[in-house]
Amino acid sequence: MNITADTRNMIITMLAEGSPVWYVAGMVNMRSHDVYVIGREAGYPDKARLRRAVWAAHNRVPQAA
Repeated sequence: MNITADTRNMIITMLAEGSPVWYVAGMVNMRSHDVYVIGREAGYPDKARLRRAVWAAHNRVPQAA
């Protein structure tokens, strides 16, 4: 899967805002499974963890595991 950082951030942001995986997949023209994998790497389904990932990406702060 070859996606840009902007697309990855958009996926994570949309999931953090509560959008369902199938909706995000349709918006970025990807398979639901791929969107789920990206979200899972950022902490999905934990919305607080997703928001921290968005904040860290926006502020370029290294995120702890």
